[in-house]
Amino acid sequence: MLKLLLWLVGLGLLFFAWRVAVVVLGVMREDDEKAAPGGKGPAAPAKEDPALRAARAKAESAPPNRRRWALALGDILLMRNGLPCNSDTLALDLPAEKQEQLARQVLREMNFPADLPAASIPARMQAALTGWIGGLGRSHDGFYEQLAAQGRVRDALAFDCARTAFLVRCIALLGWVPEARAWPVLFLNAQRAQDSFDSWEDFGLAYARAREHWLRISTQDGPASTRAATEVREHLRNVEGNWLTLPWKRYRIFDPQPLSA
Repeated sequence: MLKLLLWLVGLGLLFFAWRVAVVVLGVMREDDEKAAPGGKGPAAPAKEDPALRAARAKAESAPPNRRRWALALGDILLMRNGLPCNSDTLALDLPAEKQEQLARQVLREMNFPADLPAASIPARMQAALTGWIGGLGRSHDGFYEQLAAQGRVRDALAFDCARTAFLVRCIALLGWVPEARAWPVLFLNAQRAQDSFDSWEDFGLAYARAREHWLRISTQDGPASTRAATEVREHLRNVEGNWLTLPWKRYRIFDPQPLSA
């Protein structure tokens, strides 16, 4: 009886050892398939484009440009509206027709009447900037609340940061508020973005997700709803774009500035 019991125990141990060997060989085979070209697993990271690597290296050694950084948060919206995003000034030399088109759009985005008297616009815009932290412009009912309920507060924040940068720049370049009034808002908006996200990619993709949600609840859930993600990825690889030439956190927006000699 004892011999039979020992024999069964030995048989069980052999079966266990065989199962362990099978599992280990299976894992090794999967790793080999992933590493092999054409394998089903994720490919090994491709070598970075030398131009992208050079642009990042140049950004790390470039002197701080906080104004351009603050404006760069609105790059996707500026480009989408055919506006340049390659300067660190608020003024833009736009044709009269383009200025009129932009003025109509900004009034609509700020939820102001299209026929608001020109003399009344500056006071309304300055009042809006005073309460900017509560959000600028119109919003779909429940947009921010829905994102918050889904645990996507950072997506909502990225959307708000991009929109604030775009609208404040447009309001200033249209001459509705003085630059001295616009820059503090732009800098504070930039600092909250810098404090809340880890990189331009982190910020940009969060914005794109929120933009997709915005379009979905406004019944525009079609090809346009995914355009922002494409725009973000293209801008992240633009060697002349701000998101490659301006480092995310090498300097803070409100770091003390050295005095000029």
